Amino acid sequence: MPVKKRENGSLTGSKRYAAEKGKSVEEQTQENHAKAMERIKARFQKPADTVNAVADGVQTVAQGVKTVERAARTVRQAVNGGSSTVTDDAKQSLNKASQIASEYGIQEIEISDLLGTDPYSADANIPEMKAADANREKLKIQRQNNALEVRLEKIKQGRKVVAVATEQRRLIGDFVDFSTVGIETATKVVKNEIANTKYLTEQSKLEQTEELLYQQRVATQGTMNLTHGIEDEWTLKLELQQTKNDRLRLDIEGSHRDNDIKREELEARLIEA
Repeated sequence: MPVKKRENGSLTGSKRYAAEKGKSVEEQTQENHAKAMERIKARFQKPADTVNAVADGVQTVAQGVKTVERAARTVRQAVNGGSSTVTDDAKQSLNKASQIASEYGIQEIEISDLLGTDPYSADANIPEMKAADANREKLKIQRQNNALEVRLEKIKQGRKVVAVATEQRRLIGDFVDFSTVGIETATKVVKNEIANTKYLTEQSKLEQTEELLYQQRVATQGTMNLTHGIEDEWTLKLELQQTKNDRLRLDIEGSHRDNDIKREELEARLIEA
C-alpha cells in the first residue's frame, strides 16, 4: 500500500505552503497558536466533580488543626486547577513539551514518513535533490554556520570588551578615589599650615606685646627718674630764691645802716653848727 506523501512545507508552515492553502503566514501562525492553547487548556482543566471529590476526601481525612490547614491549602490548589504534571506519565509530559515547541513553529518529525515501508524501494517521504544542488545547499549552510560562528565569537568578544571596559572604568574610579584621598590629605596639610601660621601670628603678637610692655616700663622708669630731677631742680630753685631773698635782706639792712650813719653825721654837723 503506497504511503501518502505529505505536502512540502506542512511541517514548518512555510510561506509557499501557506500561500497554497489560501492563508497568509500570520493567519496560519495565529491559527496554530490558538489550537495549541486550546489543547493545553483542555489538558490542564479538571472537571468540577473531581474538584469536589478532592475537597470531600481532604475534609474526611483532615484531623487536628495542622491537618485542616494542610487540607485547606490542598483545596485551594484543587480549585485553582493545580498541575496535572503531578499525575502525568512520561508520554503526557513529552506531549506538553511538543506543544510548547509548536508555539515556536517546531513540529515533531514523522519518522514513519521518513523511513517508508518498503525496504527495497525509495518510498520515503523525503524530497529529492541533485548532488550538485545538495552540495550547494550544504556549502551554503556551512557558510551560514561560519557566519553564525563568527557572530557568536564576535558576541563573546563584545562581552569580553564590555567586561574589560567595565573593569577599566572601575579602575578609573579607583584612581579617582585615590586622587580624592590625596586632595583630602593635601587639604589637611593646608589646614595644618594655616593653624601653624595662626600660632606664629599669635606668638608674634605676644612678642610685640612684651616689647611694648618693656618700652612702657622704660618710659615709666624714665618718668620716675625725671621726677627726681624735677624735685632736685625745684629744690635748687627754692634755695636760689632763698639766697636772693637773703641778699635782698642784707642789702636792705646795709641801706638802713648807711641811712643811720648819714643821719648821725647830719645830726653831728647840725650840733656843731
